[in-house]
Parts: sequence; C-alpha cells; structure tokens
Amino acid sequence: MDNVNQDYWYNQWHLDVELHEKMGIKNVKQISNTTSASIYADTDSCDSNTRIKTDNGEYSIEDWYNKNIKNGSGGKTLLGHESALTNDKILNFSKEKGLYYTPVKRIIRHKVSKTKWKLKTKSGKEIIITNDHSMIVFRDGNQIEVKPSDILSTDKILVIKS
Repeated sequence: MDNVNQDYWYNQWHLDVELHEKMGIKNVKQISNTTSASIYADTDSCDSNTRIKTDNGEYSIEDWYNKNIKNGSGGKTLLGHESALTNDKILNFSKEKGLYYTPVKRIIRHKVSKTKWKLKTKSGKEIIITNDHSMIVFRDGNQIEVKPSDILSTDKILVIKS
C-alpha cells in the first residue's frame, strides 16, 4: 500500500488533470521523491496479543511496540494514536517471493471499538482482527485477499510453524 501511495504522489499526481480540475487546483508540479510522500498506509487492526515474527525475534504486537519505544515516537496519527519507530522487519508472504522480511516504518498502538473476529486454524493457531482487516487466504489454488466475514471454512490460511 505504501509503495502504491508513494508511486501516485511521485509519478501520477501531477498528471491527474481531472482531479486537479475537480479540486480547483492549478499549476500542479511533480513532487520530488527526495522526501516521503506517504501519508498513511494502513487502517486495519490486530489484537495486542497477536504474535508476529520479526528479523529480531517473535513477539506479541504489544511487546514489540514496548521494545521499540526506546527508538522514539513515530508521531501521532490524525486520530491521535501513539506510534513507535522501528528498524525491525516483519515476516511477510507473497506468491512471487514466498516468505520474506519487509521493513516497517512505525508501529501504531490504539484502542479499537470496531467489531472483531477471532479466526482459528485447524492446528489451533488464532488471530483476533477487526472486521475491516484483510486476510490472505488460498482458495481454489489462488491467493486472494478477503475480509474475515468472507473467509470460507474451506479456505487455507498461511501460518508459520513454531
């Protein structure tokens, strides 16, 4: 999401004449990619006890946040949520790359009042996520992104064996 967002601001924003006209903006110039253009890349949430693997160990999200507070604040979000900077990378998956570690800019901590789902695999692994959080599942041989309410009992969820 962050890459798509930055690509838009650096490479497409200045060419988006239709949007500029709708917004009444004139004389738009290309944004230099010497500064970060990302505003906010993710609004989904996981429970604080959710386990994640980083290149520096495995933690609950809460413990990972607390470990990284020493790195300083990543600033407040528009809604006033706290964040901590990190240099850690988290384990990620894509069909093209398989498992790989990807950089994280900051960890955001906040209270959530949204509807939550508890997903449990046949092997007993669990995750608690908000209703708007997407999950990658494997369905009919395809890797797809779905909301928890759209997960089928026949879908396969990628889990890491401990």
